[in-house]
Amino acid sequence: MRRIGAVLLLLMTTLGSAGAETYRFTLEEAIAYGLANSTAIQSKKLAVAAARADLAAARAGYYPSVSAGVSWTHVFDNTKETSPGSGTEVPISGTDPLGVSLEVGQSVYAFGKIKNGVKLAEEAVAQAALDLAEESRKTVVLIRNAFYGYLLALEVQAINLETLAGKEEALEVARQRYQAGLVPDFEVLRAESDLESYRATVISSNNGVAIALLNVRNVLGIEEEDFRFELVGELEQIEANLDREALIGRALGGKYDLQSFRKLMDITEAQAELERSLRLPTLAAWARYNVNSRYDPATGDAEYFNSDYWMGSLTAGLSLSVPVSGFFPWSEASAKIGKSRIRAEDLRLQHGALEAGIRIAVESSILRITEEQAKIASGRKSVQLAERLYEAAVEQYEGGYISSVELEDAQLGLNGARLAYAQAIYNYNRNVLDLMDVVGVADF
Repeated sequence: MRRIGAVLLLLMTTLGSAGAETYRFTLEEAIAYGLANSTAIQSKKLAVAAARADLAAARAGYYPSVSAGVSWTHVFDNTKETSPGSGTEVPISGTDPLGVSLEVGQSVYAFGKIKNGVKLAEEAVAQAALDLAEESRKTVVLIRNAFYGYLLALEVQAINLETLAGKEEALEVARQRYQAGLVPDFEVLRAESDLESYRATVISSNNGVAIALLNVRNVLGIEEEDFRFELVGELEQIEANLDREALIGRALGGKYDLQSFRKLMDITEAQAELERSLRLPTLAAWARYNVNSRYDPATGDAEYFNSDYWMGSLTAGLSLSVPVSGFFPWSEASAKIGKSRIRAEDLRLQHGALEAGIRIAVESSILRITEEQAKIASGRKSVQLAERLYEAAVEQYEGGYISSVELEDAQLGLNGARLAYAQAIYNYNRNVLDLMDVVGVADF
């Protein structure tokens, strides 16, 4: 296959008159750009960060909790009494008392509640990381698919332009022979009609290139109106090892669908463990220190700034709580535990069916790739034969031994052989990329 245009020198070149930027992407550069600018990947990264925050919150249960408080009370109608010493009336309770407290709590033993909660959060982090990796892999495959689609469109365009040039040469030969009186004007009219009819095919192939480029632009997430870019590469076969057993083993071990399903099974089991632990006791320790303001008994005034009028107290204790109702068969906790067991059994059954489906998908993909390999080998031979036939037809037509109809047939035969060969390579690549999807990889 021919080289597909080298366009500019570096990744970015500024266009003087238009002020726009033109980028030259190889396949690797396109993949790097797409991974860096994918909003879906950015969203998955945020999901990983959120899952890690949930994990940090779950682990907080292992550490003490500390709380501090300040209280102030305003007393309106104070009851007064006569002071024996001075004979004056003073309040019998403090005016506007102020209190400060500090409390520390620590879970002593939660019978697996904290541990199971942390495990559930860890599984969620692992699932979020799997989602991120799969989104990145899918993005790579999408970019490669769009890239090869563009190269196919460019190859079709080049083939059609070359065929158009051949028809223009045939028209010129027909005119020269007509002027020499060797053929009637019908030959010229037929060659001219054939040329003009084929221009529509060239226009369609030009439009196909533009559409393929738009598809690549969409996959790369390019939204800027003044962003111009071109792709560089060859329409050639992707190397792939079609070892059936190795591919099936790789798919069963690393495909996202299976990994995600297994992770769902782990999450379900962790949720069941948490539900069971919620029925067990919780032992917690606490300590509280309070400092409260008092008042001057002689005047009844609050003394906030005199340490002699503040009184502190320290209390501590243990608390054991047992959710007894959770053990009743009709309780919500018992129902949730039973549902978890049913869900786990259902997932095990689905897992076996999923593995069987992946095996079949791998084998089907290998068969399709093998078919395309045979078509490529046949197409390569067809192109070689069609080229020889066309070269011979051109010589015979110029020598006046065949008509323009026979030359046209040879042209169409060569054009069709080249297009079929290019399509076979693209179909092969597409099936290899489909196999990558089935196996769960971005490259072999």
